[in-house]
Amino acid sequence: MSILIAEDNVAQRRYLRELLEREFAAHAPVLEAADGAAAVEQALKHRPELCVLDIQMPTLSGVKAARAIWREFPAARVIFWTQFPHEVYINEIRKIIKAVEPPPAYGFIHKNNPESRFLRFVAAVLEDGADMIDPAFKDSFKRPLLTEFEAEALYYLALGLSNWAIARKCSLSLRGVESRLATLYEKLFVATPEGTPHETYDKLAYNIRTRAFFEALRRGLINADELEKAAHDLEGWIERDRVRFIEEQKAEGKKQKAEGRKQ
Repeated sequence: MSILIAEDNVAQRRYLRELLEREFAAHAPVLEAADGAAAVEQALKHRPELCVLDIQMPTLSGVKAARAIWREFPAARVIFWTQFPHEVYINEIRKIIKAVEPPPAYGFIHKNNPESRFLRFVAAVLEDGADMIDPAFKDSFKRPLLTEFEAEALYYLALGLSNWAIARKCSLSLRGVESRLATLYEKLFVATPEGTPHETYDKLAYNIRTRAFFEALRRGLINADELEKAAHDLEGWIERDRVRFIEEQKAEGKKQKAEGRKQ
């Protein structure tokens, strides 16, 4: 029997260890990990009864660490204890849990909660196998799940990619991109003016792509750290795709010349 804490902040990790050793002595020892990769290694080696994972950690986020742990140890009970409850992480956690069979017990709680509430969360998940969601984020856990494409597309919109470029990036047709983006907009804007007297006006007044970017920012579906990573990855892809595009243009030019000679 054991409990694993994964937290890169030394003071917070010490606080959690002392708290859990005092309140849940029957489940000792309390193991520690300072980053996501170490958390996965410890969890798969010791099979703790409960993993308390910070979300933003070096090497691997708490979300990615949970995915790796549940892949090999699906019975693991996990509490996400975080200062950054962005909806991008909540969306990913929900998708991961949906893929685990049987669904694991888990919790999600903001670090600013009082100690008494955190202890109730630990008791419920660890001892009762119950799912516990911080009341402040229950609505986020009920919203329509974004697909892999939709989650990525928010970053492409934020970085200014056109539908043509998104189609090339995702190996989709232009119509396929337009269809998928339409579905994304429906999920982001549950209350829309379609079918109302305001429909024509709102379509003229608003840029739907910019509104989608704003809504994603407001709900935490994208954040600065992930956006920076996406921008870096995109720069590399753009460089490669420019070369590919020039080669395609040359090949098309040769093809047209050959067809012209045949005529």
